[in-house]
Amino acid sequence: MTRRPRADARSARTRLAIASVLPTLITVPLCAALATAGALPWAVVPAVVVASAVQGWVAYVRLGVREITGPAPGGSGPRR
Repeated sequence: MTRRPRADARSARTRLAIASVLPTLITVPLCAALATAGALPWAVVPAVVVASAVQGWVAYVRLGVREITGPAPGGSGPRR
């Protein structure tokens, strides 16, 4: 049975996941401007948004691995 992380740990995970996505999300208006000018295909804009969402989700999940599995007995990585 997996333990649910505490509320403060979840909010910290959320903040860190959002912080990891911010540099990518800042480029969305730039990509939209370049697409409007015709220098970039329009398909790039939604691709960047989807990639940011996936990156945020992966970061959120990876930040919680230690809380769910606990520290490894002989090392610093998660148990396998």
